[in-house]
Amino acid sequence: MRKIILPILTMMFLVTSCKSLNYVKEENLVSIKMPFEEKDFMDTNEEFYTIQNAVGNNMNINRNRVLMAAKTDLSGKIKTVINSIATQKLAFNNFNESEVFDAKATAISQQSIEKIIKVDSKTLRRKEDKLYDYWAVYKVSLEDVTSLINSADLGFLVSSGELAKEVSAGNQEEN
Repeated sequence: MRKIILPILTMMFLVTSCKSLNYVKEENLVSIKMPFEEKDFMDTNEEFYTIQNAVGNNMNINRNRVLMAAKTDLSGKIKTVINSIATQKLAFNNFNESEVFDAKATAISQQSIEKIIKVDSKTLRRKEDKLYDYWAVYKVSLEDVTSLINSADLGFLVSSGELAKEVSAGNQEEN
């Protein structure tokens, strides 16, 4: 009896484990190639990047949505970096000092996104519903951000290298 049970259990194990190996084939899934590879647009010591997309039947609206999403993403990234550096270099004595700093950091991040540059874009058309899928890559120069930070009297001076270091440290924490 034991001689029969062991081969049956082995066969059951092999059959169930083989199914997971054929998952893509059985479920009719395909690998998707993105219009822009994230690895080609990593943040550097000179620039922050963002890749955004929007889907719809009006290309003007899609472009505006993508631009707004890029501005929001880059602005958030800049403000996060400023706050991170401030946490390391400054100590606030009260809530008012913290609020004043936060207002300045917000203003800098908003001024920085006015200088974003479109690096590349692609427009795709979906077959099934004929909607446009618009993709764009935007960047902002860290030199521009650095000069805005250093001219804003935040209580510290930074270099573009420090900004990039903060972003890469934040990206490593996310992974």
